[in-house]
Amino acid sequence: MEKVKYIKDIRIVKDSTHPGVLAVKATGIAALKQLIAPVLISSNGYDKPTKDGIFELDFVLGSTGQQAMDVEMEVDVIFRLKKIPEWIKGIKVNAAENSDIELIY
Repeated sequence: MEKVKYIKDIRIVKDSTHPGVLAVKATGIAALKQLIAPVLISSNGYDKPTKDGIFELDFVLGSTGQQAMDVEMEVDVIFRLKKIPEWIKGIKVNAAENSDIELIY
C-alpha cells in the first residue's frame, strides 16, 4: 500500500450517546495512478500503552486494480474506534510528506 501524499486535516469526533467510541476523520491529497480505496491502518501493534499516549495511524491507499489517470485529488476516510484504551491521549496520522496529531479531550 502507498501512503497518501500529505495530510490536510484530521478531526476526532466523540459520540456523546456512546461513551468510549470515537471516529477519526482524515483528509489528505493523494497522487493517483489508479482507482483507490483510502484507509487508516495502525502503525504499530499496540500490545501495550505508548509512553506519550499517542495512537498512530498511517493514511494509505488500497488499490482497486482499475487503471485511472495520473492526477492528484483530495481523499478522506473515517476510522472508528469502538473501545478507546484509557492510555490514548491523542491520534497521529502519517502521510508520505507530513503527519498531524489531534489530542483527545
